[in-house]
Amino acid sequence: MNSAAEIRTFDGPDGVFKRFAIALTLVGVSITAAAVLLTPELTVVVTLATLLAAAAHARGLMDRYAQQLHGIASHLAAADETLEDRSSDALTRLDTLSAEVAQRLREREVQVQSLRGRLDTLLGTVPDAVFGLDADMRVVFANPAVTALCGLELDRATGAEFASLFPECTASWAQSQLNGAAVVSSTGMRVARSETDGIRGGDTRFPVEVSIAQGQGAGDIRYVCVVRDLAERRWAEDQMRLFNRALDATTNGVLIASMTWPGAPVVYANPAFESLTGYENGEIIGMNCRVLQGADTDQPALDTLRTAMRAGRSTQVTLRNYRKDGTPFVNELTLSPVTDQGGALTHYVGVLNDVTQREAARRALADRSARLDAIFKLSPDGFVLFDSTGWLAYGNPAFYEMTGWLPKHTIGVLDLDAFEHLFEEHCDPAFPYQRLVTGGQQDDSPALLRLARPSRRVLSRTVRHTLAESGETILYFRDVTRETEVDRMKSEFLTTAAHELRTPMASIFGFSELLLRREVTIERRREMVETIHRQASWLIHMLNELLDLARIEARQGKDLLFEPVPIRALVEDVLATLMVPGDPRQVQVVGEISTQNVTVDAEKTRQALRNVLSNAYKYSPDGGDIQLWTVSRLDGQGRTQWGIAVRDHGIGMTTEQIRRIGERFYRADPSGNVPGTGLGMALVREIMGLQGGTIDIDSEFGEGTTITLWFATQSHAATGLLTDAREGQPEVQPCTAA
Repeated sequence: MNSAAEIRTFDGPDGVFKRFAIALTLVGVSITAAAVLLTPELTVVVTLATLLAAAAHARGLMDRYAQQLHGIASHLAAADETLEDRSSDALTRLDTLSAEVAQRLREREVQVQSLRGRLDTLLGTVPDAVFGLDADMRVVFANPAVTALCGLELDRATGAEFASLFPECTASWAQSQLNGAAVVSSTGMRVARSETDGIRGGDTRFPVEVSIAQGQGAGDIRYVCVVRDLAERRWAEDQMRLFNRALDATTNGVLIASMTWPGAPVVYANPAFESLTGYENGEIIGMNCRVLQGADTDQPALDTLRTAMRAGRSTQVTLRNYRKDGTPFVNELTLSPVTDQGGALTHYVGVLNDVTQREAARRALADRSARLDAIFKLSPDGFVLFDSTGWLAYGNPAFYEMTGWLPKHTIGVLDLDAFEHLFEEHCDPAFPYQRLVTGGQQDDSPALLRLARPSRRVLSRTVRHTLAESGETILYFRDVTRETEVDRMKSEFLTTAAHELRTPMASIFGFSELLLRREVTIERRREMVETIHRQASWLIHMLNELLDLARIEARQGKDLLFEPVPIRALVEDVLATLMVPGDPRQVQVVGEISTQNVTVDAEKTRQALRNVLSNAYKYSPDGGDIQLWTVSRLDGQGRTQWGIAVRDHGIGMTTEQIRRIGERFYRADPSGNVPGTGLGMALVREIMGLQGGTIDIDSEFGEGTTITLWFATQSHAATGLLTDAREGQPEVQPCTAA
C-alpha cells in the first residue's frame, strides 16, 4: 500500500514537480562532477560532454513534463465534469496547485535556457574543435572551431563519420583508447589522449591531438572528443630541435647567461662546454661564468670584458681560464648581447674556443702518466723499465720490496747486463738463473726465478719490448712463492694420501680375499678379521682427521665456541678419557694444575691436547715417563699467558724435523714403525692458530720432546684475534726452555 501511495504521489501535480526537481538535481551533479577532471584539456572534454548531455536530458524532461501537465489538466477537466458534486474548495486547491507547478516549470525552463546559452558561448569561444559522437562514431554535435580545423562547415560536419575526418579514430579505436585510459576518481569516467593525423580539404594530412571521454547522461551523444591542431607546435618543436642539435654538434663551447636575474647566472651550456671546462650541465646552470676565472682575476682582458658587458656590446677577448679540475686553458671568448623587443638587454651568448690544443694534449699525457704511476705504485706486482739505451729508468715499490734493493742504487746506475748479473747473484744456485732473450724479441713465456736472499722467494718474470720508436724494455715480476708452495704441498699431500690409503686398503683387500677363497682355521680367521678391523679403524681415524682438518680450515674458526674454561678442567677431561691400547703408562702430572681460566673452544682444545699426548706415547715406544704441567709467561705487553706442557722421553727430533711439524702426513719417524696418520699435529696447529695461540717445541734427537701449547691472552680472545689457518698459523720452532 505504501508503494502504491508513493506511485500515486508521483502521478499527481506534486509528483510532476518532484520528478522535475530530481532531474535538475541530476543535471547539477553531472556538471559538478565533470568539473573536477585532472588536466585542463580533459576538463573541457568532460565538462562539455556533461553539459550537452545534461541540457538534452533537461530538455527532454521539460517536454515530457509539459505533456504530463497537459494530461493532468485534461484529467482535472474530466474530474470536474464527473465530480461536480465535489466541494468548490477542493477544485480551487487543485487549480492553485496546477498554477504553482506551471510557474515552477517556467522558472526551470528559464534556468535551462540560460545554461544552454552559456554552453553555446563556451563552445563558440573554445579554440579546439569539440565533437559529440554517437555510438557509431558519427558527429552529432560540433562547435564552430571545427570549420577552421577541418575546413568543413558545421551543417556538413553534423552526421559525418568521425573517421572521415580522422581516419584512425574508429569505434574500435575509441573503445581501445578508453579501455586503457586512466579513471578519474571523482567521476569514475575514463579519459584518454592520443596523437594522430587529421584530413583537411579531402587529402591534406595534419597532426592533431585527440582527447576522448565517454558521454554521461541521456541523449544520443556517446563520446565527446576535443581535437587540437599540432601543426604549429610540431613546427616549433622541429625548429627548436634543429637549433639544439646545431648547438650540441658544434665543437665550440656555448653558454647563455641571463642578464635579468641577479648575478647573471648561466641558463644554458652545450655539451662542448661540458667537455671543454669539465663542468657538467647540472653544475654550471645557475652559476656565474666567472667560476672559470678561478683566482686569476688580474688579467687585463677581464677589464675589457666587463666594460663591454656594462655597455651591452659584443666583444672578443682571450683569457686564461681554468677547468673544473683546476687545469688552465687559453680561452678565446666571444660575447654577443640578446635584447628584447624594447631593446632591453636580456641575455648574453658566449662562445668558448680552446686555442691550446697542444697544451691540452701535454696535460692529458701528464694525467695519464700520473694515473699509471699510481697504478704501478699500488700494484703488488713488480715492474722494471729499461729505456732505449738499456739503462734502468723505473722500478715500482713492489719490485724493491721483493728484491730488497734500493732505487738510488739501481735507477740510472744499472744497465740491463748489470741488472741481470746482480739478479743472478741473489738467486738460489740450485736453480740456475734464466737470462733475458736478447735482440728485442718478445718472450711471452714466464720464467721462474728462485731468490735465496734477502729472503727466499719464487718470482715469475715476463718480458715485454715496446713496439714504439722508444724501444723500451719492461720486466714484469709476480711473487708466486705461495702458489709454488701450495702446489708442492698439494703434490705431497696427494702422494702421501695415496700411499697412506693404499697400504691399509691393500691389507683389507688381501685378507678379505683370503677369507673368501681359502678355508682357514678359526684362530687364523680371527687374526685376519682383527687385522681387517684394525686397518679399517685406522682408515676411519685418518679420514675423520682429514675431515676435521678440512672442516676447520673451511670454517676459519667461525664454528668455534669460545668460552672461559679452567685449565685444570681441560686437563682432567683429557686424562680421564685418554686410552692407549697396549701401553700401561699413565701421564704424570707435575705440580698443581692451574685453575686459571682460558677463553677457548673446549672441545677443540681437548682434541689438540689429546693429539699431543697421543704422540708422546707413540714416539716413546721404549718407555719413559710422560709428564704434563702448566706454565705461564708474560707476553710483549706485560700480560700473563698460560700454557700446557707435555714431555716425553722418546726418539726426539732434529731441527729440520721440528720445522716440518704440522705439515699434513709428515711423521718424524718415516720408517713406519710408529703408527699414525701424520695429521695429528696438523690439527693441533690449525686449532691453536684459530684460537690465537702458539706452539713451542723443545726436542733433542734421541732424548725426547717437550711440546707447549700457549693459549691466547684474555684481551686477544675477547677481541676475537684469530689467525688464518694457513697464513697466520703459529710457528712451531725449537725453544730452549718450556
